[in-house]
Amino acid sequence: CSTYPKIIEAIETAEEGTDLGKWRTEHAPKIAKGYWHLGENGTVLDLMKAVRADEAEHRDVNHAVSGVAYDTVNPLYDPRDKMDNMLRRYVMDMMERGDGTRAGKAGAA
Repeated sequence: CSTYPKIIEAIETAEEGTDLGKWRTEHAPKIAKGYWHLGENGTVLDLMKAVRADEAEHRDVNHAVSGVAYDTVNPLYDPRDKMDNMLRRYVMDMMERGDGTRAGKAGAA
């Protein structure tokens, strides 16, 4: 996709003082700074670069899984792994004792 590279180029090459040129230094909206981790001084240009990178990742993921059969687990995200980790944490929490020791440790009753 060439949309974001075109937008970025337009901002970078816009004449100083134009509305588009101001996006090189204009702060991005606060919500965008937080969501895209742009930092306190993140600009609209920084925002466009972050969105471009995110869209490229979506493109790559979509291409990677486009040939996966309907009944096949997504090779990039297996929900069974998440469930296994949740269950493991649950069991470990259940094994915790009030005194901070785990059942089965030496000296535990």
